[in-house]
Amino acid sequence: MNNRIISVFCLLFCFSTFINRLCAQDELKNQVSLNGDDLIPALFSSNSNEYNLSYRRLISEKKHLRIGLKYFYEDENQLTLGIKTGVDFRIKPRSNKWKFYYGIDLDLSYSNNYQGERKYYESSLVPFFRIEFCLGKHFSISTEPGLFFKLQSIKDYDGSPVDNSNEIFSSGIKDLGVINLNFSF
Repeated sequence: MNNRIISVFCLLFCFSTFINRLCAQDELKNQVSLNGDDLIPALFSSNSNEYNLSYRRLISEKKHLRIGLKYFYEDENQLTLGIKTGVDFRIKPRSNKWKFYYGIDLDLSYSNNYQGERKYYESSLVPFFRIEFCLGKHFSISTEPGLFFKLQSIKDYDGSPVDNSNEIFSSGIKDLGVINLNFSF
């Protein structure tokens, strides 16, 4: 019993030391973002093409590297997987609560529509503008509206004599109104 109590105290001491070290940092280097729609679907609304999880790492005073993951599965209907990588740069701040960034992402995704018997391969270049409002040192909300330039390849595998495979180039506005909930550490 004594060994267990000592082990618990040692674990708590190590954990508190780690937390104190994180809180002592002036500039937090890591940020994990979740799509608000995944956490509170009634409050936020987005479609299955939005990224569920993103990670940002501070590289220099004004530069972050980014990576994002997308996953959507609907039984007997659709599977969507995606990854995005990119970089963003901070614009000189005028406020401690508001932060502004600009950057670019490379977005690669795969989607299999089981009912339509088609596979979609997409690659996009997305220049964006990030607006972040800090609720505290560790929590913030953000949005990243931008433009996208997308090349989509469609592969038809339904077995019919008419092959509906195609390649499409498109562009437009992306992530307008999508809210991310961020945790920094």
